[in-house]
Amino acid sequence: MFDISFSELLVISVVALVVIGPEKLPKVARTAGAFFGRLQRFVTQVKEEVNRETRFAELQTLQQEVQSGLQQSYDEIEHSILPVEPPPAALVDAEVTSETKKPRKPRQRKTAVADEAAATAGTEQPVLDADPQAQLFAVADSPKRPRRPRNTAKKAAAVSDAEQNPLA
Repeated sequence: MFDISFSELLVISVVALVVIGPEKLPKVARTAGAFFGRLQRFVTQVKEEVNRETRFAELQTLQQEVQSGLQQSYDEIEHSILPVEPPPAALVDAEVTSETKKPRKPRQRKTAVADEAAATAGTEQPVLDADPQAQLFAVADSPKRPRRPRNTAKKAAAVSDAEQNPLA
């Protein structure tokens, strides 16, 4: 930082001893040391803050580059998959057909098995054929198989052995 040699420090200390006096010199030296320590910590904190800000700015530019690259890739993929504009004739036909035709309801299929099951159960079974996804999530009415009972005899024997002989 400063280019001060040992001889210069010696001259400064002798002048300080003469000016300040031997009684106050240790207190002044401690105060000066504390001040220089605070100054060094402040300079270190400023350097760290500047480094942190530069790293943050670099990360922001990198993030913007990555986002722009991803956006360009997304746009390229989107344009390669989807046509840019539909032909004008198809657009006109689509408008005409959407105005003239009414939306139709999906067909409901009736199966013989569903009719027989509804007749034998005596209750009305909901028709699941109208919605194909409803069939996937429909709950089957078949009874569940009973679980096999747990073998609690072995556990009870192990617990009773542990109670009788705790150190074993």
